[in-house]
Order: sequence, then C-alpha cells, then structure tokens
Amino acid sequence: MSAPRLETVQVVRGTSGPFPGVRLGDAVAYEFELDESLVPRPGTTRLERVFVLLDVGVQLSNPPYWQGEDAACWYVDLVTVSASDGRFTVWDLYVDLIVATDGRPYRMLDLDEFAAAVHEGALSWSDAVDALRRWQRFLDRHLHAGRFPAAGWTDFPPAVIEPLAALPAPLPARRGR
Repeated sequence: MSAPRLETVQVVRGTSGPFPGVRLGDAVAYEFELDESLVPRPGTTRLERVFVLLDVGVQLSNPPYWQGEDAACWYVDLVTVSASDGRFTVWDLYVDLIVATDGRPYRMLDLDEFAAAVHEGALSWSDAVDALRRWQRFLDRHLHAGRFPAAGWTDFPPAVIEPLAALPAPLPARRGR
C-alpha cells in the first residue's frame, strides 16, 4: 500500500474563503491571514494555519496571536465537513476545546450553544448525535485513551498533522476553479 500523497485543495470556512490548503490522507491544512488588530507573538506571522481531521470532524489551530502561557494551547472546534471536487467546506458545530500542551487540563466550551442549536432546530437530532459520537472519538483517540487517563495526552497535537505543520508557509494555492 502506498503512502498518501499531498493534494492541493481549497477550504471554505463557513461563508469565508476559499483559502489555500493541502490534504494528506485524512488531514487537511489551510491558511488565512489574521485581522491586523491581532498581534502575532514573536516568531510568528499573521498567517494562521488550521488543521482539519476529516475522520472525526474537528479542526484545530495554535493561534499565532495567543501570547505567554496561552501560546502552549490549541483551539479545537467540533465541525462538519463536506467535500466536492477538491474543495472542503467546514462548518462550526458550537463545541470548542482549549488544549494546553504544558500539563494544564483542557477546557471545554460552548456546550450550551450546542444545546441551544439542537433545542431551536438549527441542528437536527441526527446531526447532533453524529457530532457527539465524533467528538467522543476525538477525545478518546487524541486526549485520553483509557478510562482513567494517564498523565499527558494520548496523541496531541495529533501526529497525523505533523507533516502538514512542517510544510513551509504559505501553502500553495490550488490552480483553476
């Protein structure tokens, strides 16, 4: 079996984009320029690289404007992803997570927004059930594999994004379309 090859793609984030991206197997990376009001930490630029794990439907980034101890944190979004002809469309599904890589516990956010979306009909029951199952798969696979977690994360940041994180910036733009 051959290793997956790097594919140039486009990513639409909600109604923004398309942004240049690349896909390697079940992972996609894309980049966009931050607003000028956000000051990048030393050694970074306004170009934010975001990673999407297609198999569990999450996107994650280490925002370049987070400073101090926050720079050791990643922001993770539960998302839904649709794909068509080399273009991925990513929609946020409310639930977020801040994951520190320096030993602090993670912080889950916006479960109330997820519940409100289901209650108000903005998110169907079947989509909510699918989302929560994928979210649990992500937590089990990348943060705490055992019932009683050991110190440290199981696989975070996920090893699958390492080759995409190592690519030079900016990512190549997809030709055509």
